[in-house]
Amino acid sequence: MEPRLQTVLDRWECRNPRPLSGDAGARQYFRVDHPQLGTALVVLYPLNDPEKLDDPYFDYRAMQAFLDPVVRVATIIQCADEERCMLMEDLGDVSLERHLTLHPEEELQRAEEVAHLLTTWLGLLTDGAPSRAFFMLRAFDHEKFQFEWDYCRRHFFQDFLQKDPPGWLERLMADIHAGLEPRARYLAHRDFHVRNLMVRGDQLVVLDFQDARRGAATYDLASILFDGYWDWAPEARDLLVDRVRQELNWSERTLWEELSLSALQRNFKALGTFGFQLLQRKKTYFAPAIPRTLRHILGHFQRMNHGEGVLATEHWIRLAEKRLLKGEE
Repeated sequence: MEPRLQTVLDRWECRNPRPLSGDAGARQYFRVDHPQLGTALVVLYPLNDPEKLDDPYFDYRAMQAFLDPVVRVATIIQCADEERCMLMEDLGDVSLERHLTLHPEEELQRAEEVAHLLTTWLGLLTDGAPSRAFFMLRAFDHEKFQFEWDYCRRHFFQDFLQKDPPGWLERLMADIHAGLEPRARYLAHRDFHVRNLMVRGDQLVVLDFQDARRGAATYDLASILFDGYWDWAPEARDLLVDRVRQELNWSERTLWEELSLSALQRNFKALGTFGFQLLQRKKTYFAPAIPRTLRHILGHFQRMNHGEGVLATEHWIRLAEKRLLKGEE
């Protein structure tokens, strides 16, 4: 057992750690038996990298304190800074993805709740954020966009598809990044999808928000509307778009002009993550997200009347399906 884990288990009088699958990050999660609460979660963060400016361990704690009065987030019960561990409220195993799979009849109701969260981030949380808070000082800028595109190029195109992205796509992404950078005026969750929302009774609980930063108004909408883990029904999609449009007081045309840019950037970023998790971390439960995300990208190009993008994405879908089938053999 990891020595740091044993140390905090003894300190907090917890027993019987069971590892959980966790998320795409480097954190480790363990469900433990707690003497008063029944069960709780121990979250073990990797040791700090002094070369990195951000520290996800302390960023999570700061963001949790900021969000907690406004949206439902997991309660931090204890912290062990030296060991970089947290004892957290156990929210169970029912993500919004799993809940909707079991209860598809609730999709419109849950979409209303998601829309409320989206408008809260765009409205109250953006307006109430201190201008010098670390999450408002970092933004989706050229450097961040370029990092995420490089990540996609390497882990999705070169490693997974085993080919380089075409030159026209390189130029298009540069134009998209240039178009989105000056729009980074709203607080964005940055990883807002159905696996980062837990269903707890009649509430949605928000997870994995420590990477929050300023982004375009449509960033989180693009993230969950074109989710790699879920296909929303048309009525639910329309509801999400309309609630955000009303919050921003934008025309439908204005919203979709930006949303198309955000959606392409976000979906290509996600493909890099899925490729890395599948090939490097051997986490096969990310595999279905690749063709779904490519289908989203196909839809973006069709909506934009981008013929070259449509043909290329259709090819990538066929190639991805072959790669995934080969990996199952």
